[in-house]
Amino acid sequence: MMKKVDKIRKLLDELDVDAIVINQKATKIYLDALTGSGVWIVLSKSANYQIMDGRYAIAAEPYKDRYKNIVTMQGGVFNGVLQWLKDNGIKKVAIETEMPYSQYHSIEQLCDVNPLNDAIPLIRSVKDEDEVQLVQNACSITDQIFSELLKHIYVGMTEKQVVGEVFKLVYDFGAEGVSFDPVISSGPRTAMPHGRASDRIIQTGDFLLLDFGIVKEGYQSDMTRTVSVGEMTDQFKNLYETLLPIQQATIQQFVPGKKGKEIHKYASKKIEQSGYGEYFTHGLGHGLGIGGGERPLMNATSEDVLQSGMIGTCEPGIYLPGVGGIRIEDDVLVMNEKPVSLTKTTHELLIVGN
Repeated sequence: MMKKVDKIRKLLDELDVDAIVINQKATKIYLDALTGSGVWIVLSKSANYQIMDGRYAIAAEPYKDRYKNIVTMQGGVFNGVLQWLKDNGIKKVAIETEMPYSQYHSIEQLCDVNPLNDAIPLIRSVKDEDEVQLVQNACSITDQIFSELLKHIYVGMTEKQVVGEVFKLVYDFGAEGVSFDPVISSGPRTAMPHGRASDRIIQTGDFLLLDFGIVKEGYQSDMTRTVSVGEMTDQFKNLYETLLPIQQATIQQFVPGKKGKEIHKYASKKIEQSGYGEYFTHGLGHGLGIGGGERPLMNATSEDVLQSGMIGTCEPGIYLPGVGGIRIEDDVLVMNEKPVSLTKTTHELLIVGN
């Protein structure tokens, strides 16, 4: 199995550069490097370097088998990177596109700069077996958290209190944290696809949208279920029973060779045929792994082509202003045989808070 660092190092030749400069946390996790903001990674044709300030000197010791550690003055780590480029006579360097302009400008004064654009996210998008297992572990913990969370929801609590329960359970079940701010909304607020939790009190008959993910060993999950509180309205039942078959059929479209925009269009057309076309207002899904711009994207314009080993979310939704919205989201592994959902939580109509 090719080491992840070697997959990135191939860009040295592909882009015809002398070095690659990295400071994005997600890339550092992928490269099994220190992830602190005061650590920069430089990959050259001769060696791999971690350039850091003294805060990280002890933590860097176990990495000596794969990185040459260079310790600089605190507050001057980026100057240490510039000094390394000078000392090594680097003529051409590739940088992550997210680099702040001031730093880009400083490097540009020393050598020719080649932006990496989406080269690293596209390399990261195809997971090896170990990475698939790590995402599966994160999804399994999320399934357990969701099952326990339902027991803690009651009429009269606020959306923010539900978020508090999510955070508590995330740590109780051994995760390192959440992969994004949980999207917890109730009643008419569920019509906002990414409505963050408010002080709204959850009431009988509400739609309740629960969208959260966790981080375990650097890899993430992302799952959404929408449930009823206290009792189920006919409107909820009808919307849910419209959306679920569409979501399940769309999962089967996650096959090698399909473009992200084709899969999005498949779901969008199905929702349109059901009479709710104008109420699906976002992209179908995104890549899943370490985070920080995971590919592939499944939206109306995505040219990303699915390959075996990619993992993406399938999260269509229907959102009726003033009434409420429903989203159902699973994490799907693309395989040559057929797609596999890594999230196993039930898709049954659920009533909570009784």
